[in-house]
Amino acid sequence: MDADITNIHPRFVTGLVAPLIYKPETQYVKAFYDRPLAFSQGIRPSGGGRVTEILTRPLFSMFFPELTALMQPLSGEYAVRRQVLEEIAFPIGYGVEISHLIDVYTRWGLDAFAQTDLDKRVHRNQATRDLGKMAFGILQAFINRCEQLDMVNVKSDMAHILRQFQVNGEQIEQQEFTIIEEERPPMKTIKSYQEKFHS
Repeated sequence: MDADITNIHPRFVTGLVAPLIYKPETQYVKAFYDRPLAFSQGIRPSGGGRVTEILTRPLFSMFFPELTALMQPLSGEYAVRRQVLEEIAFPIGYGVEISHLIDVYTRWGLDAFAQTDLDKRVHRNQATRDLGKMAFGILQAFINRCEQLDMVNVKSDMAHILRQFQVNGEQIEQQEFTIIEEERPPMKTIKSYQEKFHS
């Protein structure tokens, strides 16, 4: 679960785990919910999920149409069977959710997924510039997965520098951010893990 949930409730656990308990064929459970945004003036009743709507959903529509069935693919609340997490890589940055979805889908199919309604998730609003950084990392992870699946051919020295502009007094300044989506290898490939759990 994401750490910035302000309305945490036991249903966040029970709602995610229940499909794994009651449906043996389910491998990966994804949460969906209403997404009001918290502002200093109070709560805006909607507006969350901007990166999903302007980046992830269009990418899925073009490359993985079946995954558009996931209502909130970038939600940070999910539950997964241990054997699945042993088999797939675990990205460290913003690309973790999109990478997991593509990995699970290409290995186990759409039937491996379940979705659970957690009612409402209140979280802090992120500035548009920060969402740009998030989108940049997600796009890197998405392209990496598509390259691994031989769906696209992108030059191997893909840029890792995001350029954005900021107004500073009377000046407009360009800022550069290095964003590299690294990932940990599947757990089953790590020797110490194999020795502990699979020897």
